[in-house]
This record gives sequence, structure tokens and C-alpha cells, in this order.
Amino acid sequence: MLSACGGGGGSDPNPPVQVTPPITTATLPVTLSAAAADVTIAEGESSDFGFTATYSGTSTQPIVADVTVGSDRYQLVGTPTASGSSFNVALRTAALAPGGKNSTSVTFRLCTSANCTTVYPGSTQTFTVNLDVQMKDWSTLQRDAGHTGYVAVNYNSSKFAEAWNVPTALSVKGVAARRGGIFYNTSLPNGRLVTRAINPATGAQLWETDLGAGSYFSPPSTANGRVISMGMDISSGAVPMSILRASDGGVQGALSYASQFSNGGSPTPFGDDLYFQAGYYGNEVYGANAAAGTQSWRTDATQAVRGYVQEGQSVAVDNSSVYFFGGGDLTILSRATGAITRRIPNPHFTMFGLSYFGVYYGGPLLDGNGRIVTFTDNKGPEQPLPLAAFQSTGTAPLWRSSASYVGDPALRDGKLYAARAGTAIVDILDMATGAVTGSINLGADKGGLSSNIVLTGSHMFVATDTATYAVDLKATTPAVVWTAPRGGRLAITPDNLLVVTTNNGLFAYRLA
Repeated sequence: MLSACGGGGGSDPNPPVQVTPPITTATLPVTLSAAAADVTIAEGESSDFGFTATYSGTSTQPIVADVTVGSDRYQLVGTPTASGSSFNVALRTAALAPGGKNSTSVTFRLCTSANCTTVYPGSTQTFTVNLDVQMKDWSTLQRDAGHTGYVAVNYNSSKFAEAWNVPTALSVKGVAARRGGIFYNTSLPNGRLVTRAINPATGAQLWETDLGAGSYFSPPSTANGRVISMGMDISSGAVPMSILRASDGGVQGALSYASQFSNGGSPTPFGDDLYFQAGYYGNEVYGANAAAGTQSWRTDATQAVRGYVQEGQSVAVDNSSVYFFGGGDLTILSRATGAITRRIPNPHFTMFGLSYFGVYYGGPLLDGNGRIVTFTDNKGPEQPLPLAAFQSTGTAPLWRSSASYVGDPALRDGKLYAARAGTAIVDILDMATGAVTGSINLGADKGGLSSNIVLTGSHMFVATDTATYAVDLKATTPAVVWTAPRGGRLAITPDNLLVVTTNNGLFAYRLA
């Protein structure tokens, strides 16, 4: 009977083609809990922030969150956590993020797999991060009232770049800086002394204020919207010290001090107060209120045959005290009254023959734990000398270094970094004992180091007379990772500029 069907009973030679229907990716619209975050932190601090992304719709395929962060100043914390149809995205500012204010984006999207080859339509959203890391001013000698030379920022040397230069007819001794302004003093060929402000973004001059005739002057200091310097032409018991507005250079007040033919040290601001060393015969310490333009106190720290300092020193200041190194001793004064609270003799002092005019270019360095570091004698700008440490409650030095050093040392994590005289070696000394716990050799071909040292979370900056070097402190063996063909005094501004002060101008390099 089957054969009678006339067809041979076999399979169809042209069976229908079985077509698998295409997989359709569902549309999953996403909304964010906020469109942006405004995050403001102080230098060295960190902040957590984030958003929640919620989708509507369903899918038979996996739903995987993908986040792209558009800045290295903050980062994703873990992976986005799912809760029903929402994902929580946690973000955190990077450790020791570079300063400045900018806006960047975080991109959120949903994908069918971790490699995100297929993105759900409607799921891509952008979250704006307005991040402002507010760096401290470069306020005075070695940046702060403790003269530590430390900046709590991590940088990436591959991003360093030349920014601008400002030529000057005569030498510049150093700078002060706040966000949006860099300040320096210089004497002009006509004998006038001026303070100038320049734009950190371009190097263009913002303003100039004539301080009068003068060939003796200090680097400026800045704090709370003011710029203040010591500058003079002739000896006087009442040398004027103009208090300038940082915004436009206008004179908003004046102080006075006694001095004769002396280059002052950079005054030391502490809030609205100001402290500096002067005196017609040196060894006087002044306290003032810069906001009011009034002198608070004046103390003669002279002790018979114990040494003199007439010019160059920036006193150090903390919450309770002012620290002045007179050569033969370290004098500690009450910040409130100027009363001398302790004298610690310096048995390493040798310059007893001076009638009064001694110099000390630099200032005491405070470690925040009651220890103070100075050089052991009167000190010229590049004079090599040993270092000594004192305890604020002590009666004698804690230690004296066996090697001699130059420039201004810097402090980080309880360690003192100091440039060994006549070499390209920076020694790392324990503040408590003076022991050399390590050394960084930049290379014999670099010549002798001569500048102040500036430390950051990631790098050390130091210079010879002709070049500036950055050393990677995070490397197993710290080494030079960047070089600039200019050497001189160094400062890092709140706008992430390394400024090198030379005999013929300022040279700025952008850090990131």
C-alpha cells in the first residue's frame, strides 16, 4: 500500500530551511540619581562621592554595568553594585591628587557582557564631576611657616611640560604664589624696587607696584589676599614695609622696622599675623597684624657674644611660638607676646668675631614634633655647613651632622632631605637622631647641587646652578626621571607650576 502512494516513501529532497530568529537587544533606558557632583577638597585630603543608575525594562540576556572614568584625579571604588534594577557607582578622589579645578565625565552604560561588545540602547549616560583640589599657597621660605618644603601631591613626570618664561633685567631671589597669581620682587636698572604679579596660566604680567628706591630686598610672602616684602634703600629705624593687595597690587597698609643696608628674609605669615627678623643691629624679631597694619611686638634677642644675624633669615612659626636662630643660640619666643620663652645654646657656633653684621640665609625648619633644624653657623646663600637639631624643651642640640650641606633642606614623613655639599647626593636624615638612613645619588655628571629641595608625595625636585631635576621617590631605587635646562631657586605653586628662579628671570614648568 505504501508503494502505491507513488512516491517512493523517502525523505523530501528539498526540506524547508529552519531559520533561527535574531536576538533582539532590549532597550533599557537609564536615569541617574544626579547629573553632576561638585567635589571640593583641600590638598592631601580625599573624598567619596558617586551616583545611582536605574534602568527600566527587561532583558533575557545578562545586564552588566560598565563605567569609564575620564580623569586620573579620581577613581572607581570596586565594581558597581546591583540592587534590583539599580546600580550604585562609588567614586573616590585619588590619593594626593594634583591641585586645580576642572570638569570631567564619568560614562555609565549597560552591556550584555563584561567586554561590552553589545551596549543596551538607551543605557549610556554621562555624569559630570566638578573637582576642585585646593592647594596651599607657596607662602614664604620653603612654602610654609615651618619651612618644610613639602607639597602633598602626587605627580606624573611623563606629563611635565615647559610652560613659559619671564625675563628680568636683574636677579630675582624667589617667589610667593597663591591660586591665580605668582609674585616676585626685583630691582630695576633705574634703582627702583618693584613687586610684580604674573598670571600662572600665561606668564603675562598682572600688575606691578613700585616700592620706592631700593637695592636691598627680600623675596615676597603671601597669605589671606596680601603680598608683603622687606625692601630698603638707606638705613633707618623706621623702614616702611608695604602691605599690598594680591588681587591688584594696591597698597592697603604699611608696617615699619629698623634695619641698615640689609636684605631681609621672606616674612613669615601665620593667618593674619606676620613675623620677621630685622633690627638696626640685627637680632630683633617682630610680630605684626597684617590685616590691621599694626605692630604687635618687637623683641631684641641679642645675647652678649652669642652671635648676630642682620639679614636673610625667615623666622619659623607654629601655633604657640616663633623660632629665631641667632647663631650662638636658638631663641624661642611667644607668638602672642614676643616674650623669650627659651634659649638653647649652640656649641657649634664659630663666628664670635662679628661686631654685629652676620647673615643667615634660610630659616629654622620645624618637624611638628618639637624638633627644629638649623645650620650650625652664620650662613651665606650657598655656604656649606653642618646641620644641627634642637628640641623645643631641651637645653642643648639633639645632634649635629657629620657632613656639610647646602641650600634649604625639606621634610617628609619625619625624614629630612638635605643636599650634601659639593656633590649630587641628597642624604635622608632621621629627624630624631640625625642618622643618615639613605642617600639619593643623582649622578656624578650632574655637578654640585645648590638649590633648596622641594618634596611632593611622588617626587623630589632639586637643582644645580644650571639644571633642575625631578627624582621619582616611589621607585624602588629613586632616580632622575625628568630634567629642565635651568637651575635656581624652586617653588611649586597652587596652579601646579614648578617655578625656577634664576639670575635672569623666571622659568615655569607645568606639572600634572
